[in-house]
Amino acid sequence: MILYVVFTVRIIHVMLKLPWACFSQQRKICIMQRLNFEPFLHTNLCTSFLSFPCDSIFPSTDQSISFIKSQYHIKTIDNSTPYNISTVTQSSTTTIMAATEDDIVDEFFKTVGTIQSIKNKLDDAYYNGIKEILEDAKKKVSAHTGKYLHDLDNTKPDKDTLQKMIAAVSLSLSHPNDEGQLPIQSAVWGDHSVGYLPLLAKEEITHQVGGHDNRGGLLVGDPHDSDRRNVLQLLAAMWNYTIPVATDTAHLNTMKELRQSNLLRKEDVQEYDLLYHACRLRAQLSFAYFIDWDAQGLKNHQHDGVPIIHALIKEGVINHFELFFKAALNHYPQDLGLLFQKDNAGETAFERAFDKFGKDRTMRAIGRCIPFDDPKLPILHHVVKNASQFVNDFAFRYPSAGYLRDEQGRTLLQASIASGTKTYKNNFMFFIGLSDEQIIEIDPGTGLYPFMVLASGQTSDLSAVNYLLRRNPSLAHGGK
Repeated sequence: MILYVVFTVRIIHVMLKLPWACFSQQRKICIMQRLNFEPFLHTNLCTSFLSFPCDSIFPSTDQSISFIKSQYHIKTIDNSTPYNISTVTQSSTTTIMAATEDDIVDEFFKTVGTIQSIKNKLDDAYYNGIKEILEDAKKKVSAHTGKYLHDLDNTKPDKDTLQKMIAAVSLSLSHPNDEGQLPIQSAVWGDHSVGYLPLLAKEEITHQVGGHDNRGGLLVGDPHDSDRRNVLQLLAAMWNYTIPVATDTAHLNTMKELRQSNLLRKEDVQEYDLLYHACRLRAQLSFAYFIDWDAQGLKNHQHDGVPIIHALIKEGVINHFELFFKAALNHYPQDLGLLFQKDNAGETAFERAFDKFGKDRTMRAIGRCIPFDDPKLPILHHVVKNASQFVNDFAFRYPSAGYLRDEQGRTLLQASIASGTKTYKNNFMFFIGLSDEQIIEIDPGTGLYPFMVLASGQTSDLSAVNYLLRRNPSLAHGGK
């Protein structure tokens, strides 16, 4: 009969403890051979068994084996059934190694604790050597933990465990990866790791890592990003082509948590151009969130010295221009979605879009936001006032808009006169075409007759004034 060992974590755990540790190395080998453990004699696991310092306390190997059999219920089988190493499953091996590693960690800290307890009795040279070893170990643990923090998108630890890890090894927060990024910077690039940003920022502030006034690393430019945008800007701008909604939702939830912790503030929306960065088709939840927080920013904020709508046109992605225009229409319908907002050179956004995207593409984008067949907004009024040279392009596509009145109650004709773009010399047929009723109709925006509007305008077209008064001289006396 030979012994057949059920190779489980329980048996291996037993062999790491007394009385196994009390056997000599020769006795250990003999026992393992008698237990038919030859397949394991040259493994790292058994090497660690054999390395234990010990004194023999059993007179014979037979007594040793009898003790192990009686204490740990080792079963026996006949010689016809040899032990097969392949019967050890992968899960058992993994569990065994994990248990062994835990014991190594416990043994390490036990050793350090023992040295700490007797440090006053130790030789200075020896103790200083121990400190150097531990200092080196500390650096390695910090670097190892730092690498772990850069891999949060894959490891996905629970936040409580992660917080305790960082508290134990706070220097890991400043460990750079191969791109030169801090953990908080690499975290923003992952769909899962982005959710750890609030925790990482709080821990950086708590442990004063990364310097002051950087809000836990959120305001530090990312060396991996070609534009060196900071974490807040990347959080607003990042999107995922494959799972856009899930990514956008994760970013939105992170923003809300940062805002709740006062790590994301209203002034950041303007200072770091967050409306501009979030204006992406696959980041619409984030874009809407910033609009809801600071809708005035659509009109008042700038990026690179120009209004946001101009910056998006300059960027050259027509979908971004369309997304912004649609949002601006909801908040600034009286300004026709800022379509005619001017830049420092006096050019309207509409004109810039025409130059950048072409007339047809621009008009199609506008048509998706303001339907051609049912505009509801007096778009032609805005065109004659701000870009009269394009009025035919719009009138062709928005014929029904010619019958609408603007927010001041003006007809399209009255808006044309008030715009100051019609002159008697260049638009003679326009004035000839005015009916008698139109000549005497008071402008609801100013309360003036058309000839008065023409006289008070910046151009003060006296020829047109003279023509209208000759058509109806009584207007000079108040229409009487």
